[in-house]
Amino acid sequence: MVKGFAIFSWDQKIGSVLEIKYPETLKISSNLINKIYMTHAYSEQFENEEFIQIDYNENLILSYCDKTRVAEFGYEIFILILDQTEKINLHKLKSQFIKFGEILFQKPKEQRKKYFLKNITSIYKKPSAKKILLLGRAATGKTSIKKIVFEGKNPKDLLFDPMEPTRGITPSVYSWLDLKLGLFDTSGQELPYLLDENNFKEQTMAFENVDVIIYLFEYTMWVDRKELIFKDLEKINLIIKDKLENTQLILFLHKIDLIEKNSRKESLKEIESIIKNQLHLPIYFTSIYPKLIYNLYNAFYEILSDFTEDRKYIKQILDELIRDFKKIMCYITNNNNAIIVQTMDKEFNTLLINHTHKMIAQINQSIENMLEKENISHLIISSTKALNIIMNHLNLSNYNLNNLIVMSETLSANKLIFLAGKIRGKLNRFYLYQKKK
Repeated sequence: MVKGFAIFSWDQKIGSVLEIKYPETLKISSNLINKIYMTHAYSEQFENEEFIQIDYNENLILSYCDKTRVAEFGYEIFILILDQTEKINLHKLKSQFIKFGEILFQKPKEQRKKYFLKNITSIYKKPSAKKILLLGRAATGKTSIKKIVFEGKNPKDLLFDPMEPTRGITPSVYSWLDLKLGLFDTSGQELPYLLDENNFKEQTMAFENVDVIIYLFEYTMWVDRKELIFKDLEKINLIIKDKLENTQLILFLHKIDLIEKNSRKESLKEIESIIKNQLHLPIYFTSIYPKLIYNLYNAFYEILSDFTEDRKYIKQILDELIRDFKKIMCYITNNNNAIIVQTMDKEFNTLLINHTHKMIAQINQSIENMLEKENISHLIISSTKALNIIMNHLNLSNYNLNNLIVMSETLSANKLIFLAGKIRGKLNRFYLYQKKK
């Protein structure tokens, strides 16, 4: 996540002079500025522009200095500060940053601030921030869901190699379109302790400023220990009533693949009726099993769509452009290579979903490496069973959009290229309009 930008110069008598920072709330220590200046100053090359990258207090600092100007104008340095705790595709951002710095320092000093403030939003978009809290008893799958949905992990790997139990409260920060999302994963073994009103410190850390609480339970727990689920929910509702405002409580009945297929539909319908009539809470039926994982992604899309207008618009574009086709699916990944929006025709073979997710994840790093050297717009994959896939790079990484993937069991590769082009065109028009606003 981009934290902000700054321009500073160096005066030999008084030291660093901070000329501009954006946003105004950005905190920049004198120690950081000194470190950046010394790194540039100790470099002996003065014939070219210089770009450096520094790790500093969990931040990643990108710094640009045109060393050819130093003799005449002194050190003028443009920096970008990123949150290092987030994984982000830096390739496009670096290119935009360096290009912006080149143009910036070509401007006369008296015009620089005006240009900076007018144009910096082209590579910086202040995100909104939301907090989600995952609650549930031990081994309900909270951490696996986090890894799959927000970090792009392969679901199949986690089915056969389960995660170690979470201890305490584990916060993570993710970028989701125009949203900065704080996701707090909690220990199932420690849930009774966390819900105890006497444990004020831990409870405050977990529940403070939370926007959505997701409580997970399994079908076997529903059958054998239903009263425990209701007791947990009663305590959570009391915390919401006493300490929180406008917090939404949502239920996930997870691992529905454990329910016999022949009776699954009937069982879920019965559970949904009980939950809605007795608890009046929304519920999603989820699983990381390949045939059912689409439900898990959709659950988060629906939950997060209340917080991000971008997601609603992108989903609308995808739905509109594929509605006339059969056996088709498409999705968009973010800079973490996690899927953020997807849609599909009801006839699409759901068995292919996990397989194609895994395949795209495996080739993605190779594509990223190629993008750094070549101007590649898309990659086409065709199978012997008439499945065609196109992976299209969106060139919208500053808006946290990375790749568009469209797959079809009926359309030819050429028709998929045409369809992907239409989707990409609509997305570009939307974000160009947003950038001008």
